[in-house]
Amino acid sequence: MSQESAIVFTIFYALLCFCIVYPSTEFVSAGLTVDHVFSSTLGSEALSFVQHHIRRTSLNLMVHSLLPVMYIRVYFMQLDRSESGEDGGAEGDPDLYSPLVLAWRTFIVAAILLPGLVAGAIYYWSRKGWENHPIARRLAKFCDGSERFRDWKAVAANINDEYRRDDKVVIRMNPVSRVVVTENWIIKTGHYWINIAKQDDTALIAYKSDTHDVSQEAFETVQYVNIAVKPTRPGIREFSIRINALDFKDLQDRINRPITILSSVKFHRSVLDRFVDVFKDQVSQNPTYRAERHAAAADSQDSCFACMQAQPNIKIQKNCLDVDEEGEALPESRCCQVCNCRPMWCIDCVAKWFASRQNQSERESWLQQKCTCPMCRARFCVLDVCYIEGMA
Repeated sequence: MSQESAIVFTIFYALLCFCIVYPSTEFVSAGLTVDHVFSSTLGSEALSFVQHHIRRTSLNLMVHSLLPVMYIRVYFMQLDRSESGEDGGAEGDPDLYSPLVLAWRTFIVAAILLPGLVAGAIYYWSRKGWENHPIARRLAKFCDGSERFRDWKAVAANINDEYRRDDKVVIRMNPVSRVVVTENWIIKTGHYWINIAKQDDTALIAYKSDTHDVSQEAFETVQYVNIAVKPTRPGIREFSIRINALDFKDLQDRINRPITILSSVKFHRSVLDRFVDVFKDQVSQNPTYRAERHAAAADSQDSCFACMQAQPNIKIQKNCLDVDEEGEALPESRCCQVCNCRPMWCIDCVAKWFASRQNQSERESWLQQKCTCPMCRARFCVLDVCYIEGMA
């Protein structure tokens, strides 16, 4: 094998290893990951979360430890094939004691020994039902002598039970790491480990935020927030999580204690948030809608059909004159229509619905556009949205 071929092969193999160790979104979507290929061996994460990750971290360690020795194996196969096809005599032997040769031999020896050492470690961890695995030993530190947490398996069973519930929050930080928040636990998964903290004895501090103009998820600016998870329980190390600022609210709602936000952390407002504020300002200048007393009393007991949290506080009531910027009458196809629906929406949900129906590449003109009622599909503009009297 020529020197140029060896360099090309090394670069190609390094890129392949990087995609295996740190798969891109495309690799994950195509199922070309260790987790997906060996899914039958790992078992269901939904049924046995802790046991799944014990097997997953061990398998990742084993597969990744084989990558260097596989490189040497393929390299020498290519070398033997190229030498067997050469017609000329071999060149002089290289200096056996040169730094390059010694480094190459050291790499070969390490690559051969590494899988054996990893296999021995995994065998040791798997004895007594994986009692010696680092994850099991970490869970054992949460044992308090009670019947509920008598040993690490009882702690694992509690985590498995909470993970099966629908109220958990799962936030993907990158293709290989996630944050899982259940009723009592905060868990960060990684290639070869998982960090665990119990909410009752953990402090969370948002200490840093950074904003980027380009991201893989969108073409607008995106902000990430770094949060330090600091357990007070002895023997449990602290760790940090880095999440999209849009996921911060979901995390905050699931944590049963307040998240400390340092003064240096400034949250970036999304385009949608800024539009909602502008939409509210315009609606506040529109005439209010005066509902009948019995109808207002009935509506006050309802919830917004979209969020099911806030009370309906707006009514779509035709107010605009159906003219363009120059005062010319608009054609019938562009005129606003009468909406006969009773108040069913809050102002925030109507603003978000209005924005979702617009051309996302023409944000500057969203407020001048029209939308349709979510229920009757009557066409309206922002001038037709009125606060209910006494509920603005």
